[in-house]
Amino acid sequence: MNLTIFSLPKAFRDCYATIQTNAIRSWSRLLGASVILFGDEDGTAEMAQSTANTTQCATVQRNPFGTPLINDLFSKTSTIAGTEWVAYANCDIILPPDLPALLDRISTQIDGPFVLAGRRWNIELNELIDFEDLEWFETLDRRFKNARTLYGTGGMDLFVFPSHFYDVMPPFPIGWPGAKYDNWLVWYARYRKVPVVDITDATTIYHQNHPMGGGAEHPEKWKEHRISLKLLGGYGRSYDIRDTTHIAMTDGTVIRRPWSVTMIPVKIKRWVQIVRDSVTLR
Repeated sequence: MNLTIFSLPKAFRDCYATIQTNAIRSWSRLLGASVILFGDEDGTAEMAQSTANTTQCATVQRNPFGTPLINDLFSKTSTIAGTEWVAYANCDIILPPDLPALLDRISTQIDGPFVLAGRRWNIELNELIDFEDLEWFETLDRRFKNARTLYGTGGMDLFVFPSHFYDVMPPFPIGWPGAKYDNWLVWYARYRKVPVVDITDATTIYHQNHPMGGGAEHPEKWKEHRISLKLLGGYGRSYDIRDTTHIAMTDGTVIRRPWSVTMIPVKIKRWVQIVRDSVTLR
């Protein structure tokens, strides 16, 4: 199944040159995949020109703080992409070669639209991947089998969905701590009663560790955070991987997510937050 993957790279400097090169070139090697790189940061045009199946869209809308708006990426991708399915991934994420086959496998089990989301495995990778190695992903797996950490339930760095499904996305900014778009992506699919499938167990999504960026120490980022919360509808809508409706097992078989008693305090907390947010986010 053909797939268009899109993202907004940082400037290709320092560690981000290596990290983003690894990520983007892993995407471009997926069977039937094409890649769209947004923005005009240093190195983006060169990466698009030197990487197979990759194009650049330089223009991106920004908010009054100068932060790129992720809904503009989603909207433009729906217009540009010539594929039924599209995927958003952060530019530090290495995608596995089996992702298109997994998408095919899941599509035979669910009628109608659905969304895939997965948690990431954090690794320390400081050099370029040798993609001349036909088993490069297996090599990566062997190297980090006992040296990787599964991120928490909020670590959703990959979303796969039908083109145009998220065209009504609010103007969320990119970048921590202002971003709340990933929570909205899960919430909106649930609101539309569309299945959301957790693919964490069915495949491996690698995140290359790097220094925390995003300017959390700057007051304007916290202003953006409040704006994003209002766009989301408050903390009560901060859905994460636990709110997926289905789970893809290791063999790709999709099952309904079992009910868990651990979600009771989560739901109670959200009800409280909805009441509180109705006052504090006015």
